[in-house]
Amino acid sequence: MSVIDLTKEAFNARQVSELTGITRKQAIYWDKSGLVKPSVAPAAGRGSRRLYSYADIVALKAVKSMRDGGLSLQKIRRCVLYLRSHMPDVSQPLTFCSLIAAGETIYLLQDEDTMVDTVRKQGQRVFLQLSIAAIDRELRQNVLHMSTKRTQQVTLGDFAYQVEIEPDTEAGGYVAEVAGLPGCLTQGDTLEELLENVRDAIETYLEAVQDLADRGIHLPVERRRMERAGRA
Repeated sequence: MSVIDLTKEAFNARQVSELTGITRKQAIYWDKSGLVKPSVAPAAGRGSRRLYSYADIVALKAVKSMRDGGLSLQKIRRCVLYLRSHMPDVSQPLTFCSLIAAGETIYLLQDEDTMVDTVRKQGQRVFLQLSIAAIDRELRQNVLHMSTKRTQQVTLGDFAYQVEIEPDTEAGGYVAEVAGLPGCLTQGDTLEELLENVRDAIETYLEAVQDLADRGIHLPVERRRMERAGRA
């Protein structure tokens, strides 16, 4: 199995939602408010596509974990501002920190004996220990599953087609090629969308093949007929 270089991966908004559990609307709001901004390709007007790095995704997952733990965005934002001021050379400081939310603030755990208050404001009382290492392990497994090249069978009518699927490392999402149908290619932002597009691409391809056959030009088509259960 090939090793995935996470420093070179780019993830679009739908993949971010799939990996972190946040909605696209949340990702956009956190981008516009400066909480976590996409570092690979920021939004550049209507129709532009945000692309996030792996570090961005870890930061987004960290924010979601804190929100799920009961922390307000206002308090998380104060914490992030503090971390950025003390870690100016780090683009996503949340990915390098051990944080503990306890009582009325969020502490930065510098070592076994030192905790630094990152909020210094009164607020809600919660307790949450944020493990970036655990978040990283979970995300790496999810990214590995998402990014591994795979073969999947797609059924259309009475036939099954083998489809080669791999991640689109430049634009995000996935690309697919149908084995046995030379040049039958498509793409999608998510696996669900990709498979819908694959079926559309196969139908269009077969229509073109039939049109050529009607004119005496025959192209090879490799597919497997599905076995149907006998009627009672």
